[in-house]
Amino acid sequence: SGVGCSSSFPHKLQLLCNKGLVISNGERWRQLRRFTLTTLRDFGMGRKGMEEWIQEVSSQLIDRIQSTKAKPFDPTFFLSCSVSNVICCMVFGERFSYDDDQFLQLLQITADSIKFGSSPWGQWYNNFPGVMKWLPGGHHKAFADIDKMRSFVMSKIQAHRETLDPSSPRDYIDCFLNRISQEKDNPTTEFQEDNLVSTVMNLFLAGTETTSSTIKYALNVMVKYPKIQDAMQQEIDSVIGQKRSPRMEDRKSLPFTDAVLHEIQRFMDIVPMGVPHYALSDISFKGYTIPKVFSFLELCLL
Repeated sequence: SGVGCSSSFPHKLQLLCNKGLVISNGERWRQLRRFTLTTLRDFGMGRKGMEEWIQEVSSQLIDRIQSTKAKPFDPTFFLSCSVSNVICCMVFGERFSYDDDQFLQLLQITADSIKFGSSPWGQWYNNFPGVMKWLPGGHHKAFADIDKMRSFVMSKIQAHRETLDPSSPRDYIDCFLNRISQEKDNPTTEFQEDNLVSTVMNLFLAGTETTSSTIKYALNVMVKYPKIQDAMQQEIDSVIGQKRSPRMEDRKSLPFTDAVLHEIQRFMDIVPMGVPHYALSDISFKGYTIPKVFSFLELCLL
């Protein structure tokens, strides 16, 4: 099926419909998805650097939690900072201080964008963009915030372009810039700067919120099921101990912990509507007909 415009990501201003990874469609989506999965796999599973980044960010998170001195606190901010920093390492090749004003602004824009997507204004805009763009409301602030994030991403891309070493890519942006250069003479290439900007924003917006919310939900589950928490802790202590950080190779030795994490992800409903899809052709299923929907461009111009 084709992928429609996600209600979580307003598609006005420079966030054009059918750009980037999350809300693109057809051949563009296939090419960007294949490239992104391959690149992230190279920087993640195939390279030690990504694991080290996660361990460093996790250590920073533990220090922040310990600084509360066992007093009650809301983990949302700490988790968002940590997850975002992992994504920043992977995409921008750097991580930010928890006190960095620009970083904090990006986190706030991310949180506000997700809230907007699930708000009545966001739902109305998603269904009636042609009408809503003329009406006053909170959606205009969301558009302005997204444009600020876009400007930040574009400045990072420009900095990468000025310091790029094609033989030694540092992160996702470098890899994409290399691909743009390789296909500059291909008139049908999907590797263009507007797709790079939108894809980086997709990774930052979607990755930060979904991952941090999953971890926060997992903490809630551990509180509700203390026996499960105890069993996980015992397995982790017996395999990893309490003096070193976990590594990916430990996963095969932690079957109970691995099963619990998969069950948490199966059980939770982090994006109720998911990324909208539409039928590319008429489909009959158990006596029901799912009709073909008009073109993606027509959907965006509604």
